[in-house]
Amino acid sequence: MLKAKQLFASLILSALPLLPTHAADSKAVTPERVIVGYAPGGATDVIARVLSRELSKNYSKPIVVENRPGAGGMIGAELLSRAKPDGSSLLMAYISEASINKLVYKEMSYDPETDLVPIARVATAPLILTTGPRLKVKSYQDLMEVKDRDEPFTYGSAGNGGQQHLAGELLRIESGLNMLHVPYRGSALAATDVLAGQIDMGFFSASPILSNVREGKLNALFIAGPERQSVLPDVPTAEEVGLPNFHLLTWFGVFGPRGMTPQVAQDLAGQVQAALTQPEVVETLSAQGLTPSYLPPTEFRRYIASEMQKYGQIVEKANIEKQ
Repeated sequence: MLKAKQLFASLILSALPLLPTHAADSKAVTPERVIVGYAPGGATDVIARVLSRELSKNYSKPIVVENRPGAGGMIGAELLSRAKPDGSSLLMAYISEASINKLVYKEMSYDPETDLVPIARVATAPLILTTGPRLKVKSYQDLMEVKDRDEPFTYGSAGNGGQQHLAGELLRIESGLNMLHVPYRGSALAATDVLAGQIDMGFFSASPILSNVREGKLNALFIAGPERQSVLPDVPTAEEVGLPNFHLLTWFGVFGPRGMTPQVAQDLAGQVQAALTQPEVVETLSAQGLTPSYLPPTEFRRYIASEMQKYGQIVEKANIEKQ
């Protein structure tokens, strides 16, 4: 009996060192900052702040959101690519940094396929064609009635070669509108100039335009997706206005720097997934027209590759040359 008790005790003691080691590995993955490659106020920034606030509850100090706008998100992505791969620095990226920039730029300071490690897709939202006081139209049909005016229609985006830029090029092809692209350092800045009457229109997710559309200061002409949005139920889909193949889903995701191990990426992905189930997070994102849409690392990587293929076809169709 004594030998049996001694054997049982030795088994328990031999297992104990494993427990703190596992806990230490988990606690070692401690995010300190989330980089955003765009100015404050846009959808990428909003999501980063909502997610960082929720993830900070797991740690002793808040996670800082660091805005590094410019070059279609490439400044922020390049900054992340030089960070330590220990999980302390993350990037909240928009579709451009991972799936589009490589298609439209000759030279980049990072390679999205090797320097960015996909951790989790966080949210999705369709683009919305939005006009302001400079262009006095309230519907896509109104826009088509003035399509033959002498001066080009100006449209803003979050940067050259980004999704919003390509959306404008696709609209030019599908509608025959004479359009002139005006790049900004973030979608919030472009939306501000649409509101101010500096430019005619732009494609945006709901986040930076929602309140002004509801107040009648901006006009949402159509949703670039297959379904109407609950936050803007009266806005028709692209198919409803005569553009059946105009489906451009914006997505946002968390990335780590090159060298991050699968274990660290998976640990962070689990934290993101848990955060996206919290009612407060879901409610806050949904109120901005953003749908929590989690994908784990492996599936997210495959999704990014499929998006790059889709936008490569748009780039080719629009004859956009690499800059």
